[in-house]
Amino acid sequence: MPPLATVIVLAVVLRLALTPLYAHLPGNSTDEMFWKLWMQGIHEHGVLNVFRTTGTDYVGYHWVLWLLSIIYAWIGGPYTASTPSLHILVKMPSIVFDVALIAAVYHVTRTVASAPASSERLPQHLMQAATRAGITDALPDASRGAPEWLALGAAAIIALQPAVVYDSAVWAQTDAAIAAAMLLAIVLVAGGRTATGWAVWSLGFLVKPHPIIIAPLLLVLTLRHGRRGMLRSSAAACGVFVVVLGPWVVHGDAGRIFDVYRALFDADYERLSASAWDIWWFRDVAAHPRPGAAIVPALPLLTYRLAGLLLSASAGVIATVYVAMTPRLLPALVAAAYVAFAFYELPVSTHERYFYPFLALLLPVVMVERRWLWWYLPMSATFVANLIVVAPPVQTFAGRWVESPFSLAVAAVNLTLFAAMTVYLLILEARAIPGTMRGARQAMAQRRNAIRSEAA
Repeated sequence: MPPLATVIVLAVVLRLALTPLYAHLPGNSTDEMFWKLWMQGIHEHGVLNVFRTTGTDYVGYHWVLWLLSIIYAWIGGPYTASTPSLHILVKMPSIVFDVALIAAVYHVTRTVASAPASSERLPQHLMQAATRAGITDALPDASRGAPEWLALGAAAIIALQPAVVYDSAVWAQTDAAIAAAMLLAIVLVAGGRTATGWAVWSLGFLVKPHPIIIAPLLLVLTLRHGRRGMLRSSAAACGVFVVVLGPWVVHGDAGRIFDVYRALFDADYERLSASAWDIWWFRDVAAHPRPGAAIVPALPLLTYRLAGLLLSASAGVIATVYVAMTPRLLPALVAAAYVAFAFYELPVSTHERYFYPFLALLLPVVMVERRWLWWYLPMSATFVANLIVVAPPVQTFAGRWVESPFSLAVAAVNLTLFAAMTVYLLILEARAIPGTMRGARQAMAQRRNAIRSEAA
């Protein structure tokens, strides 16, 4: 059996073994419960009426639930919270999405690891020193460093990452779908396949609105390919929207679909944080203010929501400028991971699972540039803790440690690491880019001259 297939089979077996477990939230308000309610509404009233007969806050995923309702009608059984066959069935798409994510991580890591070092970004001093010495051919080219094994290692890491496993096999979430879409969109657009990349991005956006955070980065990468690339990308994205949403739009539900996406920006869960241990968690635990409350009574317009929006926009600008300075795959992945981190850390009313894409977006970079382990390893651990404490597999533990001193300590670690990553991008990485690019151009010119000399 091919190594990647072996990794996927082991991942699926592990997840199938865990599917009988439940993730427990206070009030049983898990997404699994909503899948079942929406499936029942689709079964009784048809998929086109789902926005009128249910209080759904999802869009494109209803086509998947429609297929599940057909399968469940064939299996037979009631739509209850504890029906075993229904409990297992609603987790199957999540496991399929995990397989897609594993394959995407493998593909992107192999692409990154196979790229010549001079085509990406080496540390400035290394590139310049090698250029001056005339030994650019001796630079550590990842294509000589077993990219296949690096790709397999990344696939195995994401396949066995406890948060990824728990999110799908126990919690029945769909975060792997949007993470895979974001990851593939970046590598496709950066590689010149802009139309395909935007089509993939659109599919992820129709599952959940969260991929909107990397749209500015994709736009910067797409602009490199001129007007034709922009036109093709726009047509591809619009085509996906028409195919997926067209039946509901014709049915008269365009307004409801718009409301679902707008809720991403003005959601109010009556708390500053919907269990994300982020920058707002300290104030949330202390006083539970609403997102629309003023931070300082003397400045009534400066609400928590506005502050979160301004901070998030600032992080987005940092990431976009970072990619614009060097529009290549590796920096784009770093920037995308950073905005995923910011999306978890800075806006109000965010869920703990908003951090999920970070795990996939930064992993291919970590496999070739180990300095990013300083963020990847600790944040992987804190994310696992956030998930399991918020929705434990044992019902008696639900809500027990959510606002504990432990959660505040983890939030402090998260905030420190986010601040460190921001400083790193603003100062160290950004300052190195111009010199690195000059060194890369010098190396390429020297190599061209050598080829011409040999030809002469």
